[in-house]
This record gives sequence, structure tokens and C-alpha cells, in this order.
Amino acid sequence: MKKSTKFMIGGGVIVVLLVLAGSFAMVNGFFSSEEDTHPPCGKLPKQSEVNDAIETHPDMVNDIEALGEDVIVNVGTPCENFEDQALIEVLYDSKADREAISNYLGRSEGFGVPVHLVKR
Repeated sequence: MKKSTKFMIGGGVIVVLLVLAGSFAMVNGFFSSEEDTHPPCGKLPKQSEVNDAIETHPDMVNDIEALGEDVIVNVGTPCENFEDQALIEVLYDSKADREAISNYLGRSEGFGVPVHLVKR
């Protein structure tokens, strides 16, 4: 076999391996940003509604905060120009915390207002 044919076959194998490794990495979340988005700023509920949601769901707040050592649930105001609009902000430290929070929220009825997960 010619040297150029061997080089082309070897190069093709390398390309296939790189594509497979990249696909594996994407499927397993190695390239994910772990950033959640929230509804547009003009669509968020009033801060008083979010305060009420937290006050009427103290068990949920406690359950979520118990999912990780430094998990905190509070009222977040992510939009500078919409100071009266808010959401529930859940601060967490690790990927394991995030997964536990997401799983919990997926099984619960929710707060009735948007929840935004924020990695510290």
C-alpha cells in the first residue's frame, strides 16, 4: 500500500475517533454551560407575588435548601430596569446540587412563579 493511502486511512480513523469523543462529551454534559434562563424581564411576576409564593410554600423552601449544604432559596431581581419584578432564585455550588434541585422541582407542583437556578 502507498504511503499516501495509509496516511489517508489513518487520518480518517482519527477524525472518526474525534467525532465519537466529541459526541460522547456532549451527551454527558461536558460542554453544557449549566446556566438557566428565566422569562423575559418584562414578563416576570411582581416581587410581592414571589414573596407570597415563598411564604405559602415554606416546606418546599426547606426541602430545596436541605438538598445541598450551601443551597439557598430567596427572592431574586435579575433585571435592573424592572425592579418590581422578581423570581425565586436558588443558589447552589455543585453539579450534584443542581441535579438534586432540578429533580426535586420536576417532581413538585412548584411555587406558581418562575424559579431560576444560579451557580455561585
